[in-house]
Amino acid sequence: MAEIATISVLPRDPQKNQGTGSRVARKLRAQGRVPAIVYGHKQDPLPISLSRDDAWLLLKKAGHLANLQIGDVNETVLIRDLQWDHLGKEILHFDFSRVSADERIDTVVKLATFGHAPGLAAGGILELLMHELRINCRAGAIPDEVRVDISHLALNQGIHVRELVLPDGVTARDDADKLVLHVTSRTTSAVTPSAEGAATSAEPELIGKKEKEEKDKEKEK
Repeated sequence: MAEIATISVLPRDPQKNQGTGSRVARKLRAQGRVPAIVYGHKQDPLPISLSRDDAWLLLKKAGHLANLQIGDVNETVLIRDLQWDHLGKEILHFDFSRVSADERIDTVVKLATFGHAPGLAAGGILELLMHELRINCRAGAIPDEVRVDISHLALNQGIHVRELVLPDGVTARDDADKLVLHVTSRTTSAVTPSAEGAATSAEPELIGKKEKEEKDKEKEK
């Protein structure tokens, strides 16, 4: 598991933050802060803000969970959503949901391959069909990633969700028969576009030649 970051955040007064999200985001960014909201556990949603530095620290340290210090209250939260600007450089908004370490939750983790597939040496290529996996586990035991061993894969072999080795207490939410990755053959076209074009353009030429020969025969008669 990744280190759980603890950061101090400030509550926001909803009455002072009415209007569009982009307007609020611009105002807070000008102050060096990022808007966010905490919801869940049948409590009222709580609008907050965090400093830009803490926002980046959160992304660097927290795989999924974070501890938010809101005055005298400490909230353990799951990062549910993160919004970026259109360039993918500025953080616009965080969505946090309240969790307890022992409750089971659904979340998404990255897939990471390791090993060297024999099928690659045989001329194949590794095609990744899934980069993330939906899982269910305890909130306090979310793995940083699910590692996929490809060292046994020959040419034209693959790994399905049901064949993944998951940590104890972690179950997959994706379809068990879904193909995660495979080693596939390199395919090349038997006819290149230029050759195909040449064959197409040759056909009218042959037809024209045949018609000319038939007319010449009729003249000889």
